[in-house]
Amino acid sequence: MKDCFKSKIVYAIFLTTILLFISITMAYAADPPPDKSGAVRNFANDAGADPEIDWDAETGVPTFITGKFPADLSIQGQTSSLDQAYDFFNRYGNLFQMKDPAAELALLNTTDADGSHIRFQQMYEGIPVWGAQLLVHSQEGQLTAVNGHYQPGIDLDPTPVLTAAQAETIAREHLGVAQATRLTDTELVVMTYHTEPAALTWLVQLTTDAPPGRWLYFIDAHTGGITYYFNNLPHAKNRRIHDAAGACLTSSLPGTQVATEATGGSLPAGPAKDAFNYTGATYDYFLSRFGRDSYNGSGGIIITSVKFGTSGTCNSSAFNAFWNGTQLVFGSGGNGITHYAKAPDVVAHEFTHAVTEYTAGLIYQFEQGALNESISDIFGTFTEQRLTGNFNDWQLGEDTNDIIRDMSNPPLYNQPAHMSNYNEFGWLTDSGGVHINSGIPNKAAYLMVAGGTFSGISVSAVGLSKTEQIFYRALNVYLSPLSGFNDAKNSTIKACKDLIGSFGITAGNCNQVQNAWAAVGLGRQVITVPNAYKIYLPVLEKQVVPGAFNYEPNDDVSQAYGPLVSGANYLSYLQTNGDVDIFHFTTSGGFITISLSSLPSGTNYDLELYNSAGTLIDTSYNAGTTAENISRFVSAGKYYVYISPTVTASSKTDSYLLKVTYP
Repeated sequence: MKDCFKSKIVYAIFLTTILLFISITMAYAADPPPDKSGAVRNFANDAGADPEIDWDAETGVPTFITGKFPADLSIQGQTSSLDQAYDFFNRYGNLFQMKDPAAELALLNTTDADGSHIRFQQMYEGIPVWGAQLLVHSQEGQLTAVNGHYQPGIDLDPTPVLTAAQAETIAREHLGVAQATRLTDTELVVMTYHTEPAALTWLVQLTTDAPPGRWLYFIDAHTGGITYYFNNLPHAKNRRIHDAAGACLTSSLPGTQVATEATGGSLPAGPAKDAFNYTGATYDYFLSRFGRDSYNGSGGIIITSVKFGTSGTCNSSAFNAFWNGTQLVFGSGGNGITHYAKAPDVVAHEFTHAVTEYTAGLIYQFEQGALNESISDIFGTFTEQRLTGNFNDWQLGEDTNDIIRDMSNPPLYNQPAHMSNYNEFGWLTDSGGVHINSGIPNKAAYLMVAGGTFSGISVSAVGLSKTEQIFYRALNVYLSPLSGFNDAKNSTIKACKDLIGSFGITAGNCNQVQNAWAAVGLGRQVITVPNAYKIYLPVLEKQVVPGAFNYEPNDDVSQAYGPLVSGANYLSYLQTNGDVDIFHFTTSGGFITISLSSLPSGTNYDLELYNSAGTLIDTSYNAGTTAENISRFVSAGKYYVYISPTVTASSKTDSYLLKVTYP
């Protein structure tokens, strides 16, 4: 290597590369907000390792924590999993800006009998914060993950001025539907979703007939203003089949009962028979694959109405299928479109909305609603594939003569397949684009099952049997009402890791789950990085660039320049668009910072940090010439800093500035 105090010499050379491949496992833990660095340090010191934390950019609190947890948080003696969870928040609640965990977290449920998955509702002065839930997970008594959405900094008067009855009157008047039915008791909640600042509200839930609606109104309990409202109705083995006989109004549901579990087998061909068969097939799918007894997990009666609505009279009913919170409803169709119960994927899609309501509780708005729709598409498709044996069928609704989506090729039906094409809509347009943006996680699920190359990223097939288990565990254990696409990515990756050794799932499968999300623009792929030993041919040209220094060759680990001096400035540049600069340093462990600044105009550089095992532990991928920065806690050891160009050409004449500080 050239001495760092000599002028840099640029070599224009031909390279022959011998590739020795090493597997790199990605970990995407974003930098903590500055005010959280102390809390992260305490956590890391107690755990003896660096946590992997995803941070909410808006609230500045974690949405997903994985990695190693402090050993003394394990369940010992008579300590319960619930005590363990509260112990975590008592010690590390400052990560969430939490002041009093016992008062701010109310137990909702535990998923497993041993309490290894605990779901909490966030509370403020005894009032639930709508949609805000935290989940704590453990395995064999040791914490493994904490995730969910917590809303910090709430400060409001918890005493309502309006009564629940007054709030209901305001909601009814705004909805303008005299026949609206109150679905549940009006509830006092703190509203933070799409609401700034947080507001004390009465939550009024009303159902309407035409068009079918399940409206949620949040009425300010102090002023009487409408804080927020939306239609939360998802649409697109004990069975009861009803004939709605073309009725247009949901108030007429369920209609005349035509079959029960005992009599459905003798139904004649037609909508009722199809509904009986396909609700049964869906029930059997969830029971046989996941051990789930009906949509609610406890044998709930599957009430289904067919022949809802009449074409030309009430199209919003006839050309529709939905779960209304208590039953499944399938429209009559018309104009060449058959009745909606004829399509097994449509029936399973709506059934899955019910499963989602009883598990994650995903709301039906914006990205959360698109994820809700996608999960129904995923399990609707998986159910039909299992039923028919056609494992190449990725279309939705083809049996109604009205294909609405294609999971393998979302753009074919005007859906995006990548986050770069995510559509921003107001909430009045398809509830914020729920049937449109669902194409993104749909494509990820397709890639997991079938494999393929998309957006330049190759994904090896995980297969249907493994993918369905991964998605079900993510839905049942990790997702919560405010979960979005990034939460789905984290949840499926974590679910996959939980299942290693079961259903034939391997660590390699989990890498492909991560790659599938990366292919649709969520996270970065797990890649096989070449440990390249480059043979340099004779020098063809030399150019001296004053002020910059040469650390070449430093294009692979064996040639990495270093050790870097903590706090020193290193001025260098990338020689060609394919060049990569690698540096190394050794630390005793603690908080480190890496800064890559003064980037040349027209370039775009990536900054990555690897440990000595070749594991990528942190990244900075800012666009354009924005400075790249990594700040985190690391264990004692040797680390490698990778600098590489992306998209735009690098500069042979303009340098960058690298600075690393470490203990």
